[in-house]
Amino acid sequence: MLRWVSMMGGLIVWFVHFMGVYAIASLADVVGRADDLAWRMAGLGFSAACAMAALAITGWAARSLRRAGDPSARFGDQLALLGGGVATVAIVWQALPTVIGY
Repeated sequence: MLRWVSMMGGLIVWFVHFMGVYAIASLADVVGRADDLAWRMAGLGFSAACAMAALAITGWAARSLRRAGDPSARFGDQLALLGGGVATVAIVWQALPTVIGY
């Protein structure tokens, strides 16, 4: 089970980010205006935390890939590295509208 969590870790972080940013934007729209500076900064802070988590998973997978000898372990580490990299790019991409103000 731990192997599955490591392989899916980046995608799980991406899912948490997507749902969290959606919840922040929805709450901001209900309470006030979604483009208020405080709500945008909350969204950016959450995005930064998720991006750091995805980068940490990517770094852990890269280190683990270097020392893995078993082919099945290498495959799992490659998937974890790919998932972490995709999650990092996706989180940054989803945070860009908040950065530019839309």
